[in-house]
Amino acid sequence: MKNKFKRILTWTLQVLMGLEFLIAGQAKFTAAQAWFQKFNDWGFPDHFYQIIGGLEIIGAILIFIPKFASKAALGLGAIMLGATITHAVHGEWNRIIFTLIIAGILGAVFLLRKND
Repeated sequence: MKNKFKRILTWTLQVLMGLEFLIAGQAKFTAAQAWFQKFNDWGFPDHFYQIIGGLEIIGAILIFIPKFASKAALGLGAIMLGATITHAVHGEWNRIIFTLIIAGILGAVFLLRKND
């Protein structure tokens, strides 16, 4: 029973994170002007939002594959760490809670899948 619960929890978290980052990554291409402006306001170079969006999509796909899920969670966690720092530097405190929650879930996926 314990293994079944762990398997369900692991897959639930992977699916949630996969969908979250597919949507977030895709938004950086479909709402490009808005993301360009945000990243520009934060001081990032032109088209950096597209690099982040592409990495989010790649990570989202890889998090669905058990063999790569822990590495994808680490990579996406690094992106969330960068987002957290960016929001803190710019005083966007309300956004930090979300990025930390997502980072925590990614940490759980990493721990649950690290031996796969």
